[in-house]
Amino acid sequence: MRPYLLIAVMAVFLPASLGLASTIDLSDGSTITGDIVKQSNKSVEVNVDGVTMTYYADEIKDIDGQPFAPPQTQPASPAEQPAVGTNPAVSSQSDQTVSQAQVTAQPEETSAPAGGGVDPEKRALILKFIDVFGTRRALNNNFERMLAQIQKEKPEEAQKIRDRVKIDEIIDRLVPVYARNFTSDDLKAFIAFYSSPEGQKLIHTIPELMKESVQQSIEYMREKFPEAAAKQ
Repeated sequence: MRPYLLIAVMAVFLPASLGLASTIDLSDGSTITGDIVKQSNKSVEVNVDGVTMTYYADEIKDIDGQPFAPPQTQPASPAEQPAVGTNPAVSSQSDQTVSQAQVTAQPEETSAPAGGGVDPEKRALILKFIDVFGTRRALNNNFERMLAQIQKEKPEEAQKIRDRVKIDEIIDRLVPVYARNFTSDDLKAFIAFYSSPEGQKLIHTIPELMKESVQQSIEYMREKFPEAAAKQ
């Protein structure tokens, strides 16, 4: 198993409650919630309950609150297309001034705050919620389970993956995602609930609920379509 496939496999074994589905608001007023499997400036493919559907730019209003727009044609620079009636000498001098201003401002624009731009207090809440909810534990358990399988066939590759892949680094990538979707008050409420005995019971019961729910759904379909079950 290749290293870059490992994380995808790990995600499959995470409880569904740990997933971070995207919310897509469509131009017709409807809303779609699912996992985005492919996205470009022209379309988005989203998996909704196991079915992959494609939505195009003119159908999409926003994704997770962020406006979705097709690529815009970049206007020609002043040097390439001077305005009619403009004095070339003045235009050139103005371009140089603008260029110098852009160069001066560039370091401030490209520098990113530590922690992915997430407020330290909110980051602490996110990390606490990740621990209380069991996300870190699930990632670690799934990681070790996958490595154990790889170890049987390719010990050297398993060791390479262990040396390079760090769960804490994956969680660092999740922090901005949580920050975009939840407020500090949301996180405090989540932590309070999932720290309680009832919350912990829900977390530990969800996998079994999902398993039995799938089994019941299969049985229901077999009862409704016995002819299909007979052919199997």
